[in-house]
Amino acid sequence: MENILQTADRLFQNRYIISIKKAFTITLPVIILGSIASLINNIPINIVQMGLSTPVGQVIRAVNSAIWLGSTAVMAILIAWTLGYYLGNTYKLNGTLSALTSVSAYLAICVTTSDGGISLGQLGSGGLFGAILIAILATELYHAFSNLKINISEDTAEEVRQMFAALLPVMLSVFCIALTNGILLMTSGKGVDEWIYTALSLLFSAADGGGLAGTLFLVFGIHIFWFFGIHGGNVMDSIMVSAFGENLIRNTDLYALDHNAFDEHLAIISKGFLDTFVFMGGAGTSLCIIIAVFIIARSRYMRSIAKMGGVFALFNMNEIVLFGFPIILNPILLIPFLLTPLTITLISWSAMSLGLAARVVTEVHWAMPPLISGYLATGGHLSGSILQMINIIAGILIYLPFIRLMDRRAVQKESLKDNNTALLKNTLNTVVEKVHSSTGEINGEITDFSIVLESVVRDLNVLSAQMQQQMQVMHTCDEYMRTIDTSVGNTDTSIKAVLQNMEKTNTLSTTGAQNLQQTMQEMEEAFFSTQKTNELASQLNLRCEQIEGMLKSIEDISVQTTTLSRSASIEATHADVHGKEFSVAAANIKDLSEATAKAVSDIEGLLQGMKADTSDMIERSEVSFKRVETGLQQVIDANRLFGEIVQNIHNIQVQCHTVLKYNGEVIDELQQINEQIQTTSHFFEETASHTSKVAAQVRNRSDESKEMAHKLRKLNVETSLMTVNALENLES
Repeated sequence: MENILQTADRLFQNRYIISIKKAFTITLPVIILGSIASLINNIPINIVQMGLSTPVGQVIRAVNSAIWLGSTAVMAILIAWTLGYYLGNTYKLNGTLSALTSVSAYLAICVTTSDGGISLGQLGSGGLFGAILIAILATELYHAFSNLKINISEDTAEEVRQMFAALLPVMLSVFCIALTNGILLMTSGKGVDEWIYTALSLLFSAADGGGLAGTLFLVFGIHIFWFFGIHGGNVMDSIMVSAFGENLIRNTDLYALDHNAFDEHLAIISKGFLDTFVFMGGAGTSLCIIIAVFIIARSRYMRSIAKMGGVFALFNMNEIVLFGFPIILNPILLIPFLLTPLTITLISWSAMSLGLAARVVTEVHWAMPPLISGYLATGGHLSGSILQMINIIAGILIYLPFIRLMDRRAVQKESLKDNNTALLKNTLNTVVEKVHSSTGEINGEITDFSIVLESVVRDLNVLSAQMQQQMQVMHTCDEYMRTIDTSVGNTDTSIKAVLQNMEKTNTLSTTGAQNLQQTMQEMEEAFFSTQKTNELASQLNLRCEQIEGMLKSIEDISVQTTTLSRSASIEATHADVHGKEFSVAAANIKDLSEATAKAVSDIEGLLQGMKADTSDMIERSEVSFKRVETGLQQVIDANRLFGEIVQNIHNIQVQCHTVLKYNGEVIDELQQINEQIQTTSHFFEETASHTSKVAAQVRNRSDESKEMAHKLRKLNVETSLMTVNALENLES
């Protein structure tokens, strides 16, 4: 047995199986969450279901449904992502990009609904097999195309460079799978996903009308699919419906006539038969696994999974058991996982055929716990519960030797882990003891070093006493320095005053220059204003000449008007005879009157223009006078400023004499300081000699400190090695 299992282990130690195991293991928390939500909504207890019918219960039911939709209902997507991630890591690819490629490729081959959506059945456990195959294929294509990179500048951000490097591999991988799916759809009407499940169904289409052989074949197929992580019930659902879909309905009708659950005319095999007597605790009769673990297992991990999954197994939900131990892709549990449901199916069929147990005559909710479900499914016969008990015992006996073997391995791993933990503790204790021992040595070294330091301190105290004897001399030197500081301070003040005067002189000079420039500008503007006045005067003369011409026109018009008036008077006397000529004369008189009015209007316009020009000339003349006055005042200010400049120059000369005076005083003070420095230099010569002796002693002590530091470094290296060994033991 051990040799067979070792061979199976080697067969299962390839990159695909390992990646699939990791994918299912990492999604276990989400699967457990979905199982809890589904259990709460489907638990077959009346009081619970009544509570879920209340307003608050409906909210709880809606929340659980949402949780189920976000976990178990999209299990195929989760597995496609995690499988792509782990399989991509085995090729040293970017795991995230590999996962994205797998999910995108799987969604590309999913069959769409009439409204363009994706069927939820393909995203859940029913699509697991397709998701696994497509994720493997997409990752392999991504690996094959990974050399087709778009290289960009290294100065670009790392995320952008990774995106460009993966652009072609990801696009080509998804495109190839989508293209293949499209070709299959156009040629056969079925996509890749549908062909996968059609092929799987054809493998088990030999089930014949619900007979014993066909039923055993179906049970075997369901569990072999589950072993590879495929929801066998969903894959085989259509076959089970065609094989014995109506058997339970016919049994219910016959039982309603005579209430005899032992009637030989009742069909033995039905979906209710499998749910009630075979799938107790879920696929593989997982309830037997839980009980066997509690009976024989000593592994802490196995017992914890059994405790966690036991409650769910009572209600026929075994995802925690399947993915927790795990049973999926576990070579140790392959034989009992297949053998137990086949054996129980044969026992149940034999018991009902021999009339030892009642047959299934009514449908029971799939989440009903065992023993209760057997009693209810057989129409209230204890034989149903007794048969379930016998099946559970038979399953436990089949699982026990394999659970023992699996437990032995788990205990060995846990024991090895415990031994490593103990070794780590011993190592750490050794490290602690070594540190304590080294600490004692260090304390001794520190004590010796303290003695040396005390000697150095005593020498320094002697040196300090000698320094105090020279403090009086330094005090005198300080007084001279203060005198120098005062003299220098006065010199600085004088220099600052000189600088201030120079700045003021500079400012005044600049102001004078600006004022003179402004005066020149004002003079130029006055000149231009005078020119404008002359031009306006010329225009005025021209307009006057025009007025004279117009006046002559008016005089001519007046003469003509007089003549016409006379003619009009004469013709007026003959109006009865010469009315026509009189009209012409009257018209001429009218035209002349209009011309006269126009001439008068033009004269008024010209006169208004003359008035405006005259006003402008007056204003400009006033502005020119004001500017001339301003220029004169600025010239006066410039003269005054230049006077101040002369006075400031005089002040600068006085300040320079003051500086020279203070420089003489400083020279005298410096001579006195030089004498004092000569006296102090002898003291520092003696001090330097003594300090050299002290420095020699300190150097000797420094050599001792270096030796002690070498010991500390050696101790640090030993401690580091021991720590590395401890970490290696922990990792192994």
